[in-house]
Amino acid sequence: MKVSLSWLQKYFAEPLPSAEVVGEALTFHAFEIEEQVGDMLDVKVLADRAAYGLSHRGVAMEVAAALNLPFTEDPLRTPLPEWMPSGRLAVSVEDAGSCARYMGALVQGVSVGPSPVWLKEALESVGQRSINNVVDATNYVMLNIGQPLHAFDAKKLQSTDGSYAISVRVSEKDEAITTLTGEEYLLPEGILLITDGATRSPLGIAGVKGGKRAEVDSTTTDLIIEAANFNGPTIRRASQTLKLWTDASLRFQNSISPILAAYGMRDVLALITDIAGGTVVGVTDVFDSKITEQLSPVTVSLEKIRSVLGLAIGRDEVVEALGRLQLSFIEEGEQFIVTSPFERRDLMLPEDIIEEIGRTIGYDHIPSTTLPSLSSEPDQARFYGIERIKDFLSEREFVELSTQSFAASGEILLKNPLQLDRPWLRASLLQNLEDALTRAVTIAPRTLGPESLLKLFEIGSVFTEKEEVLLLALGV
Repeated sequence: MKVSLSWLQKYFAEPLPSAEVVGEALTFHAFEIEEQVGDMLDVKVLADRAAYGLSHRGVAMEVAAALNLPFTEDPLRTPLPEWMPSGRLAVSVEDAGSCARYMGALVQGVSVGPSPVWLKEALESVGQRSINNVVDATNYVMLNIGQPLHAFDAKKLQSTDGSYAISVRVSEKDEAITTLTGEEYLLPEGILLITDGATRSPLGIAGVKGGKRAEVDSTTTDLIIEAANFNGPTIRRASQTLKLWTDASLRFQNSISPILAAYGMRDVLALITDIAGGTVVGVTDVFDSKITEQLSPVTVSLEKIRSVLGLAIGRDEVVEALGRLQLSFIEEGEQFIVTSPFERRDLMLPEDIIEEIGRTIGYDHIPSTTLPSLSSEPDQARFYGIERIKDFLSEREFVELSTQSFAASGEILLKNPLQLDRPWLRASLLQNLEDALTRAVTIAPRTLGPESLLKLFEIGSVFTEKEEVLLLALGV
Protein backbone atom coordinates (compact mmCIF):
# COMPACT_ATOMS: atom_id res chain seq x y z
CA MET A 1 0.00 0.00 0.00
CA LYS A 2 1.61 3.23 -1.19
CA VAL A 3 0.84 6.26 0.97
CA SER A 4 2.01 9.85 0.71
CA LEU A 5 3.00 11.99 3.66
CA SER A 6 1.06 14.98 2.30
CA TRP A 7 -2.08 12.82 2.06
CA LEU A 8 -1.59 11.57 5.62
CA GLN A 9 -1.10 15.15 6.81
CA LYS A 10 -4.77 15.99 6.23
CA TYR A 11 -5.60 13.81 9.23
CA PHE A 12 -3.45 15.86 11.60
CA ALA A 13 -3.44 19.48 12.76
CA GLU A 14 0.19 19.30 13.86
CA PRO A 15 2.84 19.02 11.11
CA LEU A 16 4.02 15.45 10.70
CA PRO A 17 7.72 14.71 11.02
CA SER A 18 9.77 13.60 8.02
CA ALA A 19 8.93 10.50 6.01
CA GLU A 20 11.94 8.78 7.58
CA VAL A 21 10.60 9.36 11.11
CA VAL A 22 7.06 8.29 10.16
CA GLY A 23 8.44 5.20 8.43
CA GLU A 24 10.51 4.25 11.48
CA ALA A 25 7.51 4.71 13.80
CA LEU A 26 5.36 2.48 11.59
CA THR A 27 8.10 -0.15 11.34
CA PHE A 28 8.49 -0.47 15.10
CA HIS A 29 4.77 -0.29 15.97
CA ALA A 30 2.62 -1.47 13.05
CA PHE A 31 3.86 -2.13 9.50
CA GLU A 32 7.14 -2.70 7.74
CA ILE A 33 8.18 -0.16 5.12
CA GLU A 34 9.29 -1.78 1.89
CA GLU A 35 10.39 1.41 0.12
CA GLN A 36 10.56 5.16 0.62
CA VAL A 37 10.81 7.61 -2.29
CA GLY A 38 10.53 11.26 -1.27
CA ASP A 39 7.42 11.55 0.86
CA MET A 40 5.95 8.28 -0.49
CA LEU A 41 6.05 5.21 1.73
CA ASP A 42 5.33 1.72 0.45
CA VAL A 43 3.75 0.11 3.51
CA LYS A 44 3.64 -3.68 3.81
CA VAL A 45 0.20 -4.42 5.24
CA LEU A 46 -0.22 -8.05 6.24
CA ALA A 47 -3.52 -9.89 5.95
CA ASP A 48 -4.46 -9.66 9.65
CA ARG A 49 -4.56 -5.84 9.49
CA ALA A 50 -5.58 -5.43 5.86
CA ALA A 51 -9.30 -4.85 6.56
CA TYR A 52 -8.45 -1.39 7.90
CA GLY A 53 -4.77 -0.91 7.02
CA LEU A 54 -5.10 -0.77 3.21
CA SER A 55 -6.08 2.89 3.35
CA HIS A 56 -4.56 6.27 4.16
CA ARG A 57 -7.00 6.56 7.03
CA GLY A 58 -5.87 3.22 8.49
CA VAL A 59 -2.18 4.09 8.16
CA ALA A 60 -2.87 7.53 9.65
CA MET A 61 -4.46 5.86 12.68
CA GLU A 62 -1.30 3.85 13.21
CA VAL A 63 0.85 6.95 12.85
CA ALA A 64 -1.36 8.70 15.42
CA ALA A 65 -0.97 5.80 17.87
CA ALA A 66 2.78 5.39 17.33
CA LEU A 67 3.60 9.10 17.64
CA ASN A 68 0.78 9.91 20.10
CA LEU A 69 -0.76 12.54 17.81
CA PRO A 70 -4.47 13.43 17.80
CA PHE A 71 -6.67 13.07 14.72
CA THR A 72 -8.28 16.28 13.48
CA GLU A 73 -11.26 14.50 11.90
CA ASP A 74 -11.96 10.82 11.40
CA PRO A 75 -14.15 10.11 8.34
CA LEU A 76 -15.39 6.86 9.88
CA ARG A 77 -16.63 8.58 13.03
CA THR A 78 -18.70 11.33 11.42
CA PRO A 79 -22.46 10.89 10.89
CA LEU A 80 -23.85 9.34 7.73
CA PRO A 81 -26.54 11.21 5.74
CA GLU A 82 -30.03 9.82 5.24
CA TRP A 83 -30.41 9.21 1.52
CA MET A 84 -33.67 9.20 -0.32
CA PRO A 85 -34.44 5.68 -1.59
CA SER A 86 -34.23 5.45 -5.36
CA GLY A 87 -37.39 4.16 -7.00
CA ARG A 88 -35.57 4.29 -10.34
CA LEU A 89 -32.79 1.83 -9.46
CA ALA A 90 -33.67 -1.74 -8.51
CA VAL A 91 -31.00 -4.06 -7.12
CA SER A 92 -31.31 -7.83 -6.75
CA VAL A 93 -28.70 -10.08 -5.14
CA GLU A 94 -29.19 -13.67 -6.28
CA ASP A 95 -26.28 -15.07 -4.23
CA ALA A 96 -26.63 -13.46 -0.79
CA GLY A 97 -23.72 -15.48 0.62
CA SER A 98 -21.32 -13.78 -1.78
CA CYS A 99 -22.63 -10.24 -1.36
CA ALA A 100 -23.44 -9.00 2.16
CA ARG A 101 -24.34 -5.51 0.96
CA TYR A 102 -24.94 -3.73 -2.34
CA MET A 103 -25.52 0.02 -2.44
CA GLY A 104 -26.36 1.64 -5.77
CA ALA A 105 -26.82 5.37 -6.32
CA LEU A 106 -28.33 7.01 -9.39
CA VAL A 107 -26.68 10.36 -10.22
CA GLN A 108 -27.88 12.50 -13.13
CA GLY A 109 -26.40 15.46 -14.95
CA VAL A 110 -22.68 14.95 -14.37
CA SER A 111 -20.01 16.44 -16.60
CA VAL A 112 -17.12 14.05 -17.16
CA GLY A 113 -13.76 15.68 -17.77
CA PRO A 114 -10.27 16.15 -16.35
CA SER A 115 -9.84 16.01 -12.59
CA PRO A 116 -8.82 19.09 -10.58
CA VAL A 117 -5.10 19.52 -9.96
CA TRP A 118 -5.25 18.51 -6.28
CA LEU A 119 -6.92 15.20 -7.14
CA LYS A 120 -4.48 14.40 -9.94
CA GLU A 121 -1.53 15.17 -7.65
CA ALA A 122 -2.94 13.05 -4.83
CA LEU A 123 -3.33 10.01 -7.08
CA GLU A 124 0.02 10.53 -8.81
CA SER A 125 1.76 10.79 -5.43
CA VAL A 126 0.98 7.10 -4.86
CA GLY A 127 1.62 5.94 -8.41
CA GLN A 128 -1.95 6.10 -9.76
CA ARG A 129 -2.81 7.43 -13.23
CA SER A 130 -5.53 10.06 -13.58
CA ILE A 131 -8.36 8.94 -15.91
CA ASN A 132 -11.25 11.37 -15.49
CA ASN A 133 -12.95 13.14 -12.61
CA VAL A 134 -15.54 10.41 -11.97
CA VAL A 135 -13.17 7.43 -12.06
CA ASP A 136 -10.53 9.39 -10.12
CA ALA A 137 -13.11 10.14 -7.42
CA THR A 138 -13.84 6.43 -6.92
CA ASN A 139 -10.11 5.61 -6.76
CA TYR A 140 -9.40 8.46 -4.34
CA VAL A 141 -12.07 7.37 -1.87
CA MET A 142 -10.87 3.75 -2.05
CA LEU A 143 -7.28 4.77 -1.30
CA ASN A 144 -8.47 7.15 1.40
CA ILE A 145 -10.76 4.94 3.52
CA GLY A 146 -10.35 1.48 1.94
CA GLN A 147 -13.78 0.95 0.32
CA PRO A 148 -13.64 -0.09 -3.37
CA LEU A 149 -16.18 1.67 -5.58
CA HIS A 150 -17.25 1.60 -9.22
CA ALA A 151 -19.14 3.89 -11.57
CA PHE A 152 -21.27 2.69 -14.50
CA ASP A 153 -22.63 4.79 -17.34
CA ALA A 154 -26.35 4.42 -16.60
CA LYS A 155 -27.47 5.13 -20.18
CA LYS A 156 -25.51 2.11 -21.41
CA LEU A 157 -27.89 -0.11 -19.45
CA GLN A 158 -31.36 -0.95 -20.70
CA SER A 159 -33.95 1.28 -19.04
CA THR A 160 -37.69 1.00 -18.59
CA ASP A 161 -39.41 4.38 -18.31
CA GLY A 162 -36.14 5.88 -17.06
CA SER A 163 -35.59 3.17 -14.45
CA TYR A 164 -32.65 0.75 -14.24
CA ALA A 165 -31.92 -2.61 -12.65
CA ILE A 166 -28.70 -4.15 -11.32
CA SER A 167 -28.41 -7.87 -10.62
CA VAL A 168 -25.61 -9.57 -8.69
CA ARG A 169 -25.33 -13.19 -9.80
CA VAL A 170 -22.81 -15.93 -10.59
CA SER A 171 -21.67 -16.59 -14.13
CA GLU A 172 -22.94 -19.37 -16.33
CA LYS A 173 -20.51 -21.54 -18.28
CA ASP A 174 -18.68 -19.79 -21.11
CA GLU A 175 -20.09 -16.32 -20.48
CA ALA A 176 -17.73 -13.67 -21.84
CA ILE A 177 -16.76 -10.20 -20.67
CA THR A 178 -14.38 -7.52 -21.93
CA THR A 179 -12.82 -5.53 -19.09
CA LEU A 180 -12.14 -1.80 -18.99
CA THR A 181 -8.56 -2.37 -20.12
CA GLY A 182 -9.68 -4.39 -23.16
CA GLU A 183 -8.88 -7.96 -22.04
CA GLU A 184 -11.47 -10.57 -22.95
CA TYR A 185 -12.33 -13.33 -20.48
CA LEU A 186 -14.29 -16.51 -21.10
CA LEU A 187 -15.72 -17.15 -17.67
CA PRO A 188 -16.17 -20.51 -15.97
CA GLU A 189 -19.26 -21.17 -13.89
CA GLY A 190 -19.47 -19.54 -10.49
CA ILE A 191 -17.67 -16.20 -11.00
CA LEU A 192 -19.62 -13.42 -9.24
CA LEU A 193 -20.83 -10.79 -11.72
CA ILE A 194 -22.52 -7.40 -11.73
CA THR A 195 -25.09 -7.48 -14.54
CA ASP A 196 -27.74 -5.39 -16.21
CA GLY A 197 -30.87 -6.61 -14.46
CA ALA A 198 -32.98 -6.11 -17.58
CA THR A 199 -30.80 -8.06 -20.03
CA ARG A 200 -28.62 -10.09 -17.59
CA SER A 201 -25.57 -9.09 -19.62
CA PRO A 202 -22.34 -8.70 -17.56
CA LEU A 203 -21.26 -5.19 -16.59
CA GLY A 204 -18.30 -6.19 -14.45
CA ILE A 205 -16.55 -8.93 -12.50
CA ALA A 206 -17.78 -8.28 -8.97
CA GLY A 207 -15.08 -6.98 -6.64
CA VAL A 208 -12.39 -7.36 -9.29
CA LYS A 209 -12.81 -5.19 -12.39
CA GLY A 210 -15.44 -3.34 -14.37
CA GLY A 211 -16.46 -4.18 -17.89
CA LYS A 212 -16.19 -2.16 -21.09
CA ARG A 213 -19.93 -2.26 -21.76
CA ALA A 214 -20.88 0.40 -19.19
CA GLU A 215 -17.59 2.34 -19.16
CA VAL A 216 -17.71 5.99 -18.05
CA ASP A 217 -16.39 8.26 -20.82
CA SER A 218 -16.58 11.87 -21.97
CA THR A 219 -20.18 11.39 -23.22
CA THR A 220 -21.49 10.10 -19.88
CA THR A 221 -24.11 12.22 -18.12
CA ASP A 222 -25.86 9.74 -15.80
CA LEU A 223 -24.11 7.38 -13.37
CA ILE A 224 -24.87 4.34 -11.30
CA ILE A 225 -22.40 4.32 -8.41
CA GLU A 226 -21.64 0.99 -6.73
CA ALA A 227 -20.49 0.63 -3.11
CA ALA A 228 -20.72 -3.03 -2.15
CA ASN A 229 -19.35 -5.69 0.14
CA PHE A 230 -18.40 -9.00 -1.44
CA ASN A 231 -17.34 -12.22 0.27
CA GLY A 232 -13.55 -12.32 0.63
CA PRO A 233 -12.91 -15.97 -0.36
CA THR A 234 -15.29 -15.60 -3.33
CA ILE A 235 -13.32 -12.65 -4.71
CA ARG A 236 -9.98 -14.32 -4.02
CA ARG A 237 -11.04 -17.44 -5.94
CA ALA A 238 -12.22 -15.32 -8.87
CA SER A 239 -8.92 -13.43 -9.01
CA GLN A 240 -6.91 -16.64 -8.86
CA THR A 241 -9.07 -18.36 -11.48
CA LEU A 242 -8.85 -15.45 -13.91
CA LYS A 243 -5.29 -14.47 -12.88
CA LEU A 244 -6.60 -10.94 -12.45
CA TRP A 245 -5.60 -9.02 -9.33
CA THR A 246 -6.61 -5.42 -8.68
CA ASP A 247 -6.62 -2.86 -5.86
CA ALA A 248 -10.30 -3.64 -5.33
CA SER A 249 -9.88 -7.43 -5.19
CA LEU A 250 -7.00 -7.05 -2.72
CA ARG A 251 -9.25 -5.19 -0.31
CA PHE A 252 -12.30 -7.41 -0.73
CA GLN A 253 -10.35 -10.65 -0.31
CA ASN A 254 -9.25 -9.37 3.12
CA SER A 255 -12.89 -9.12 4.25
CA ILE A 256 -13.54 -5.43 4.86
CA SER A 257 -16.62 -4.59 6.92
CA PRO A 258 -19.96 -4.18 5.11
CA ILE A 259 -20.50 -1.08 7.27
CA LEU A 260 -17.70 0.62 5.35
CA ALA A 261 -19.74 0.65 2.12
CA ALA A 262 -22.00 3.42 3.42
CA TYR A 263 -19.02 5.64 4.26
CA GLY A 264 -17.56 5.00 0.83
CA MET A 265 -20.86 5.92 -0.81
CA ARG A 266 -21.13 9.11 1.25
CA ASP A 267 -17.63 10.27 0.36
CA VAL A 268 -17.75 9.41 -3.35
CA LEU A 269 -21.13 11.08 -3.90
CA ALA A 270 -19.91 14.23 -2.17
CA LEU A 271 -16.72 14.27 -4.24
CA ILE A 272 -18.37 13.54 -7.61
CA THR A 273 -21.09 16.16 -7.21
CA ASP A 274 -18.41 18.65 -6.14
CA ILE A 275 -16.01 18.14 -9.08
CA ALA A 276 -18.34 16.74 -11.79
CA GLY A 277 -21.68 18.28 -10.83
CA GLY A 278 -24.87 16.30 -11.04
CA THR A 279 -27.76 15.48 -8.74
CA VAL A 280 -28.16 12.39 -6.56
CA VAL A 281 -31.58 10.96 -7.46
CA GLY A 282 -31.52 8.33 -4.71
CA VAL A 283 -29.70 5.40 -3.17
CA THR A 284 -30.78 1.75 -3.13
CA ASP A 285 -29.32 -0.28 -0.27
CA VAL A 286 -29.66 -4.07 -0.17
CA PHE A 287 -28.29 -5.01 3.24
CA ASP A 288 -28.75 -7.58 5.95
CA SER A 289 -30.06 -5.46 8.82
CA LYS A 290 -28.78 -8.01 11.34
CA ILE A 291 -25.21 -6.76 10.76
CA THR A 292 -24.38 -3.94 13.16
CA GLU A 293 -21.43 -1.63 13.66
CA GLN A 294 -20.60 -3.19 17.02
CA LEU A 295 -18.28 -6.17 17.30
CA SER A 296 -18.42 -8.47 20.32
CA PRO A 297 -16.58 -6.99 23.32
CA VAL A 298 -13.34 -8.67 24.37
CA THR A 299 -12.47 -8.97 28.06
CA VAL A 300 -8.85 -9.05 29.19
CA SER A 301 -7.39 -8.75 32.69
CA LEU A 302 -4.41 -6.69 33.78
CA GLU A 303 -2.84 -9.88 35.12
CA LYS A 304 -3.11 -11.60 31.73
CA ILE A 305 -1.65 -8.56 29.95
CA ARG A 306 1.35 -8.65 32.28
CA SER A 307 1.72 -12.41 31.92
CA VAL A 308 1.63 -12.49 28.12
CA LEU A 309 3.87 -9.45 27.62
CA GLY A 310 6.27 -10.35 30.42
CA LEU A 311 6.10 -6.72 31.48
CA ALA A 312 5.09 -5.19 34.82
CA ILE A 313 2.66 -2.86 33.09
CA GLY A 314 0.39 -0.59 35.11
CA ARG A 315 -3.25 0.25 34.72
CA ASP A 316 -2.51 3.79 33.48
CA GLU A 317 -0.25 2.47 30.70
CA VAL A 318 -3.01 0.15 29.49
CA VAL A 319 -5.53 3.00 29.50
CA GLU A 320 -3.14 5.24 27.56
CA ALA A 321 -2.40 2.55 24.96
CA LEU A 322 -6.10 1.80 24.38
CA GLY A 323 -6.79 5.53 24.06
CA ARG A 324 -4.03 6.01 21.49
CA LEU A 325 -5.50 3.12 19.50
CA GLN A 326 -9.00 4.67 19.72
CA LEU A 327 -10.40 1.49 21.27
CA SER A 328 -13.35 2.14 23.56
CA PHE A 329 -13.44 0.22 26.84
CA ILE A 330 -14.92 0.03 30.30
CA GLU A 331 -13.17 -1.14 33.45
CA GLU A 332 -14.49 -3.65 35.95
CA GLY A 333 -11.93 -3.99 38.69
CA GLU A 334 -8.74 -5.04 36.92
CA GLN A 335 -10.65 -6.26 33.86
CA PHE A 336 -10.80 -4.24 30.63
CA ILE A 337 -13.85 -4.84 28.42
CA VAL A 338 -12.79 -3.58 25.01
CA THR A 339 -15.19 -2.86 22.15
CA SER A 340 -13.49 -2.55 18.78
CA PRO A 341 -14.75 -0.25 16.00
CA PHE A 342 -16.42 -1.92 13.03
CA GLU A 343 -13.35 -1.72 10.77
CA ARG A 344 -11.05 -3.53 13.25
CA ARG A 345 -12.20 -7.05 12.38
CA ASP A 346 -8.85 -8.44 13.52
CA LEU A 347 -9.52 -7.92 17.24
CA MET A 348 -11.42 -10.98 18.45
CA LEU A 349 -9.40 -12.51 21.30
CA PRO A 350 -7.78 -11.24 24.52
CA GLU A 351 -4.40 -11.96 22.94
CA ASP A 352 -5.30 -9.62 20.06
CA ILE A 353 -5.90 -6.77 22.51
CA ILE A 354 -2.69 -7.59 24.38
CA GLU A 355 -0.73 -7.45 21.13
CA GLU A 356 -2.20 -4.01 20.40
CA ILE A 357 -1.15 -2.78 23.83
CA GLY A 358 2.31 -4.28 23.52
CA ARG A 359 3.11 -2.82 20.12
CA THR A 360 1.77 0.60 21.11
CA ILE A 361 3.95 0.74 24.21
CA GLY A 362 6.81 -0.63 22.12
CA TYR A 363 8.30 -4.10 22.20
CA ASP A 364 11.65 -2.50 22.99
CA HIS A 365 10.26 -1.68 26.46
CA ILE A 366 9.83 -5.37 27.25
CA PRO A 367 12.93 -6.38 29.25
CA SER A 368 15.01 -9.28 27.98
CA THR A 369 15.36 -12.08 30.50
CA THR A 370 17.32 -15.30 30.61
CA LEU A 371 15.28 -18.47 30.51
CA PRO A 372 15.54 -20.47 33.74
CA SER A 373 17.94 -23.40 33.63
CA LEU A 374 16.52 -26.92 33.69
CA SER A 375 16.22 -28.34 37.16
CA SER A 376 17.29 -31.74 35.88
CA GLU A 377 18.30 -33.46 32.69
CA PRO A 378 15.27 -34.46 30.55
CA ASP A 379 14.43 -38.13 30.41
CA GLN A 380 15.76 -39.27 27.04
CA ALA A 381 15.28 -42.98 27.66
CA ARG A 382 12.32 -43.23 25.24
CA PHE A 383 14.20 -41.41 22.47
CA TYR A 384 17.39 -43.44 22.88
CA GLY A 385 15.41 -46.66 23.08
CA ILE A 386 13.68 -45.95 19.76
CA GLU A 387 17.00 -45.01 18.17
CA ARG A 388 18.60 -48.30 19.35
CA ILE A 389 15.74 -50.25 17.74
CA LYS A 390 16.16 -48.33 14.48
CA ASP A 391 19.92 -48.94 14.47
CA PHE A 392 19.39 -52.65 15.22
CA LEU A 393 16.99 -53.05 12.28
CA SER A 394 19.06 -50.92 9.89
CA GLU A 395 22.13 -53.09 10.60
CA ARG A 396 20.02 -56.07 9.42
CA GLU A 397 19.13 -54.35 6.12
CA PHE A 398 15.66 -53.12 7.08
CA VAL A 399 14.57 -49.83 5.47
CA GLU A 400 12.60 -47.39 7.61
CA LEU A 401 9.22 -46.03 6.48
CA SER A 402 7.34 -42.97 7.64
CA THR A 403 3.71 -43.08 6.46
CA GLN A 404 0.78 -40.78 7.12
CA SER A 405 -1.46 -41.12 10.17
CA PHE A 406 -4.70 -41.12 8.14
CA ALA A 407 -6.46 -44.29 7.04
CA ALA A 408 -9.49 -45.61 5.17
CA SER A 409 -10.78 -47.14 8.42
CA GLY A 410 -10.11 -46.90 12.13
CA GLU A 411 -11.68 -46.03 15.47
CA ILE A 412 -11.52 -42.21 15.39
CA LEU A 413 -13.34 -40.44 12.53
CA LEU A 414 -12.09 -36.95 11.65
CA LYS A 415 -14.64 -34.15 11.29
CA ASN A 416 -12.56 -32.33 8.68
CA PRO A 417 -10.27 -34.90 6.98
CA LEU A 418 -7.46 -33.73 4.71
CA GLN A 419 -8.24 -36.61 2.33
CA LEU A 420 -11.80 -37.79 1.70
CA ASP A 421 -10.62 -41.35 1.04
CA ARG A 422 -8.73 -41.43 4.39
CA PRO A 423 -11.11 -39.89 6.94
CA TRP A 424 -9.92 -41.95 9.96
CA LEU A 425 -6.89 -41.84 12.24
CA ARG A 426 -5.01 -45.09 11.79
CA ALA A 427 -5.50 -47.77 14.44
CA SER A 428 -2.76 -50.00 12.98
CA LEU A 429 0.51 -49.66 11.08
CA LEU A 430 -0.02 -52.81 9.04
CA GLN A 431 -2.17 -51.49 6.19
CA ASN A 432 0.28 -48.74 5.26
CA LEU A 433 3.14 -51.23 5.53
CA GLU A 434 1.39 -53.73 3.26
CA ASP A 435 0.67 -50.98 0.71
CA ALA A 436 4.33 -49.96 0.77
CA LEU A 437 5.47 -53.55 0.27
CA THR A 438 3.11 -54.00 -2.66
CA ARG A 439 4.45 -50.90 -4.39
CA ALA A 440 8.08 -51.69 -3.57
CA VAL A 441 7.93 -55.25 -4.95
CA THR A 442 7.88 -53.90 -8.52
CA ILE A 443 10.75 -51.52 -7.87
CA ALA A 444 13.12 -53.53 -5.64
CA PRO A 445 14.31 -56.04 -8.28
CA ARG A 446 15.44 -53.20 -10.55
CA THR A 447 17.30 -51.35 -7.80
CA LEU A 448 18.42 -54.08 -5.36
CA GLY A 449 18.74 -57.04 -7.73
CA PRO A 450 16.42 -59.96 -8.61
CA GLU A 451 17.36 -62.06 -5.57
CA SER A 452 17.05 -59.22 -3.04
CA LEU A 453 14.89 -59.58 0.05
CA LEU A 454 12.69 -56.54 0.68
CA LYS A 455 12.63 -55.66 4.38
CA LEU A 456 10.71 -52.66 5.74
CA PHE A 457 9.85 -51.31 9.20
CA GLU A 458 8.00 -48.39 10.74
CA ILE A 459 7.81 -47.00 14.26
CA GLY A 460 4.78 -44.76 14.64
CA SER A 461 1.73 -43.81 16.65
CA VAL A 462 -1.69 -45.36 16.23
CA PHE A 463 -4.90 -44.01 17.71
CA THR A 464 -7.67 -45.89 19.46
CA GLU A 465 -10.73 -44.58 21.22
CA LYS A 466 -8.89 -44.89 24.54
CA GLU A 467 -5.31 -43.86 23.84
CA GLU A 468 -2.43 -43.12 21.49
CA VAL A 469 0.06 -46.00 21.28
CA LEU A 470 3.56 -46.23 19.78
CA LEU A 471 4.03 -49.42 17.75
CA LEU A 472 6.71 -51.17 15.71
CA ALA A 473 5.70 -52.92 12.47
CA LEU A 474 7.95 -55.19 10.38
CA GLY A 475 7.32 -56.29 6.80
CA VAL A 476 9.36 -58.75 4.72
